[in-house]
Amino acid sequence: MAYLLGVDLGTSSVKTVLMDHHGKLAAICQQEYTFDIPREGWAEQDPVVWWQAAVATIRGALAQAAVSPDDIDGVGFSGQMHGLVPLDRQGQPVRKAIIWCDARSVDEVEDIRRLLGNERLGEITCNQIAAGFQTASLLWMKKHEPALYEKTETVLLPKDYLRYRLTGCLSTDVTDAAGTLALNVRQAAWSDELIRTLGLRRSLYPKIYLPQDFAGEVTAAASAETGLKAGTKVFHGGADQVMQAIGNGIIAPGQVSVTIGTGAQVFAPIASAIYDKQLRAHTFNNFQQDSWYFMGATLCGGLSLRWLRDTVLGGMPYREMDTQVEAVPRGSDGLIYLPYLSGERTPHMDPLARGMFFGLTLKHSRAHLMRAVMEGVVFSLRDCLELYEQLGQSCRRVIASGGGARSAPWLQMQADIFGKEVYTSKMLEQAGVGAAICAGVGAGVYESWQQACDTVIRWNDTPAVPDLKGTARYAEYRELFRALYQSNRELMHRCTALSRQEK
Repeated sequence: MAYLLGVDLGTSSVKTVLMDHHGKLAAICQQEYTFDIPREGWAEQDPVVWWQAAVATIRGALAQAAVSPDDIDGVGFSGQMHGLVPLDRQGQPVRKAIIWCDARSVDEVEDIRRLLGNERLGEITCNQIAAGFQTASLLWMKKHEPALYEKTETVLLPKDYLRYRLTGCLSTDVTDAAGTLALNVRQAAWSDELIRTLGLRRSLYPKIYLPQDFAGEVTAAASAETGLKAGTKVFHGGADQVMQAIGNGIIAPGQVSVTIGTGAQVFAPIASAIYDKQLRAHTFNNFQQDSWYFMGATLCGGLSLRWLRDTVLGGMPYREMDTQVEAVPRGSDGLIYLPYLSGERTPHMDPLARGMFFGLTLKHSRAHLMRAVMEGVVFSLRDCLELYEQLGQSCRRVIASGGGARSAPWLQMQADIFGKEVYTSKMLEQAGVGAAICAGVGAGVYESWQQACDTVIRWNDTPAVPDLKGTARYAEYRELFRALYQSNRELMHRCTALSRQEK
């Protein structure tokens, strides 16, 4: 039997899935890691650690399924977006990767806005620049680490580094390139104007391909490490949000993916490169030529709950948290949480925003804190969904993924707060499945993306259905949620400035 391999490089782990052509998962292997926080607001990871995790999970998946490397038809990738992986002439990282949730480049973000202006920035990139995007991080590196910048020969995105280690190919794909904020999104090409205006070197940027395009073959050296057969075909893959959507069967306008992982996102294919003129959300290139998608993002989705679990709840298992949350009423008895632990993107685009519990009283328990965190994340996702609809887009079906799909109370909160039925997939590890499908399309296993999804993807027939009273009640709390940021924005900024003065 023949198989496809999907490697998903996340913020907290690498997961490798081994899938047959019909979508049956023969193996799932995961290796976790953390990210470094050398200073407040910074977030870094060692690309070598990613590679070691990829090696371990590829070997683990092959062993788990007892599959011969000869039976692998292709390898695809999914990866966390936006990060900066600078390589020297020998292909070695010159420093740790600056990842998507890093907020050090606040000043560089302002420099970009000043040099280009929001209007021109929107015309080129269809996006607002944000701290943690590769372009801002690269400018920070040029300013603060000039020797390392001069030493850099190529800049890659995280999953591109894994593919480079597997094949020796220095390249990227259009879905990930769009998230650097150096791409002309309508033309699907690096913007020479933007790169030149910012004083960056055009030679740093690799060639761009479609996700299903052939990248190269597994080298003899990579074969010895991973256990894959030398010569196995490797395909480019794409940004995790795109691969996650493909793994959910979301490839046409009107379908919306809501994911709660480390961050949280609303993803929806769109028919043209429309974008929010206030630049509060993202429009990026999708997996086919002349295709795009809308994305609204909150930085601390599942990370908010993980922070609460690790710092307050003593590592309580998530299943126990679900049980306790079920006993707390909607609205958490007046406790509201703002999930802005690392600043925020949609809709505020504010790296200086800060998290908040509002309404604490003596009656509130740890379970109230848990539910308030879950509700706050979904309120933020509702902000994203509302922006999508304001662009004139219709939402015919919502499909939930990640921790928000595996947790029954969190799934119901999404249905109630969105006021929509929310479906889940029968597939596990959708981003890895999407990466495997990508390899299958590239290898000719499937004639088209539609055929691939029809063959592989299965949804659960019964959705989470909104409770009308719950939706009405949450609408009142959501007004408070939104007012809290507006009323406290200046105080958040002052507090951030004070805390930085103390360093």
